[in-house]
Amino acid sequence: MTTFIDGYHKGLQLYSQSIENKEPWLLVHDSMFTDFNTRTVDLGYTQTLKSNGFLLHHSLLLDASFVPLGLLHQEVFHRERSDFGKRDLCTTKKIEDKESVKWLNGIKAGEVFTEETQRPLIHIMDREADIQEVIRECESISQKFIIRARHDRSTLNNSEREKVKNKETFRLFQLMRNATDKQIVTRILKDDSGKDYEAKCYLHYDSFLFRGLQQQINCVWLQEIKEEEETGVEWFLLTNLAIENDAMQVLDLYARRWTIEDFHKCYKTGCGIEKRQFESRKTLTTSIAFLALPAIILLRSRYIAKAKPDTSLDEVITDTETRKIIDKLAVRYMKPIDLTICKKHTVLWWILLLGRMGGHQGYKQKGLPGWQTIWKGYSFFEQVLEANKFLKDKN
Repeated sequence: MTTFIDGYHKGLQLYSQSIENKEPWLLVHDSMFTDFNTRTVDLGYTQTLKSNGFLLHHSLLLDASFVPLGLLHQEVFHRERSDFGKRDLCTTKKIEDKESVKWLNGIKAGEVFTEETQRPLIHIMDREADIQEVIRECESISQKFIIRARHDRSTLNNSEREKVKNKETFRLFQLMRNATDKQIVTRILKDDSGKDYEAKCYLHYDSFLFRGLQQQINCVWLQEIKEEEETGVEWFLLTNLAIENDAMQVLDLYARRWTIEDFHKCYKTGCGIEKRQFESRKTLTTSIAFLALPAIILLRSRYIAKAKPDTSLDEVITDTETRKIIDKLAVRYMKPIDLTICKKHTVLWWILLLGRMGGHQGYKQKGLPGWQTIWKGYSFFEQVLEANKFLKDKN
């Protein structure tokens, strides 16, 4: 089912239309599981038959500076227990009847956005989206994409397969790894916890016509150089973007996929979607959908605080009355040391204030506040706003 987020699209469209520059934006797609194993309401299984929860699929819009703007698509999937263990039956189903349709639905949401705004999009997707139907859909509706490859696709057609002995050498992974003209580059990568580190990597790019696809696909390969027994980062990226002299840009764009992982951390850890106390599928999923809105606000605020700390608070808080309340809260909660780190009325100042209200011990000791602390501070802030509104209405 599609949630009320559909009604949120108009504001994103109007914002895009208000910007004359029509540079491409990114639409990052990904899924997350929820865990409600202690609840009595049956939400379906996630990964095991005994699990209880559902899958949420999101398409997150980023502007040309990679600032998160909002969700173009949110979809809920309940995996019914009667379907558990019947994965093999999926091979006979059309993609429209599979869970994989989530990728097509997200791409179509992007197509609608482009039609309404004349804003081109680049779709960023992980390995689960390496499906022929997804690539064909993007090609058929002229949508640009970068997909991390999961399948070791072959360049041999059916008649060629019968004549060739060593078929593996015609597959994507070997073709890229065995290239003689690969480069050595230095890249910033992320470890499993999301922290940046610098690494030397092999880089190669090429174009291939794979079996089952009608058009050539550009491919970019990156492999972290490690000791023989160690396994490093390795990406095989499929794209219809031009790669001649722009392979590094494809890597840069794909690396922005981490933003949706951060959104899921904010949504799950910060907003605590798994703590919602509703006992029906509809009320639970609706309440979680509502929480996507403050999650986007906080994701956007924290991103700007890190990337552009001196950005004016007006960028995320537009209401004058709300800013007056924020000033009063800052007098009470901000410490003198905070103003040696940030300028007043900036987005970084706002994030540090939320952290202080949530119990954070300070930027110099702990770095930026984490999602749980930010959410605690934001919840308190919302309570203050509600109390202020109540007193105004009463008077």
